[in-house]
Amino acid sequence: MNKYLRFDNLHDFWSCAFRESTAYIKSSRKASSDWYGGAGWQEAKNLAICGWTDVLEEISKIRVNLLETITGKMEIRLPEYGIAGGVIDVGEYLCGSPEYFIKSVPAEYENQGKIIRVVCSIACSADISPEVIIKKGAVICALIDALEMLGYRCEVIANSTCSFYSSRFEVDVCIKKANQTLNMAETVFCLAHPAMFRRMMFSVKEQEGWSDYAYAYGYPAEAKDKGNLYINKIFNREVVNSKAIECVISQLKKLGVTINYN
Repeated sequence: MNKYLRFDNLHDFWSCAFRESTAYIKSSRKASSDWYGGAGWQEAKNLAICGWTDVLEEISKIRVNLLETITGKMEIRLPEYGIAGGVIDVGEYLCGSPEYFIKSVPAEYENQGKIIRVVCSIACSADISPEVIIKKGAVICALIDALEMLGYRCEVIANSTCSFYSSRFEVDVCIKKANQTLNMAETVFCLAHPAMFRRMMFSVKEQEGWSDYAYAYGYPAEAKDKGNLYINKIFNREVVNSKAIECVISQLKKLGVTINYN
C-alpha cells in the first residue's frame, strides 16, 4: 500500500479527519490520556476548530530569542572593481582599464517578502512524550512567527509520513498560505499539540485502511517534498532551543540566505 494525500487548507483536512471510519484499529478515538496531550476526541475537534492557546506565552519567549539571533537582513555580495585582488575581468583588461580586478563585497538588503515554504514533519514514534512534541512545535511556531516579522512570507505545511516495510502513507496539509496572516492559535494546535498527529492524522489513515494494514501505524519517515525549509521528524527525547535554532540557520544558509548575528 502506498498513499499520498494533500489538503490545500485546514477546512478540507478537518472535514476528512472528523469523519468516522470502518477500521478495526482506531487509536484516534481512544479515551483521553497524556499520550494524546490530555485531549479526548471531542476536545481535540474543538481545539482543531478554535485553536490552542495554552503555550502561546512560551512561544512568545522563544520568538524573542530567535529575533535576538536572526537579524532582518540577508547578505548578498556585489562586484567591485579595483587595481588588485580578486579575479581578472578580461574585457576590462583588454580595454586598457587600470581597474580590471574584481572582488565581491558584502551588501545588505531587506527581505522584502521573500517566500519560504516550510515543511514541518509532525510524525513521531509512540515513545516520544507529549512534552517533547509540544516543545518542538513551540520552537517551530516561534520560528515561523519570527521569519514573518523579519519580512519573509511563509507557506506552512504539516507533514505526516509513515512507512511499513516497502509501503508509505504520506499526508500534507497546508495550514498557512504565503499570502495569509499567521493565525498562531490555529498553527500551534497543528504543529505542537500531540492530538494533531495522534488523533487527526491517525483518523485520516484509519479511513484509508492504513491502521489495519501497518502495525502501530508504521514508522515515522521523511517527507518526499521538503520545501525550502524542512523541519524533520522527532527521534530525540529532548528538544533544546539553541540546537533547534542552529539547525534552522544552517538550512536557511543552504537557500543562499546568510544570517547575520547581532
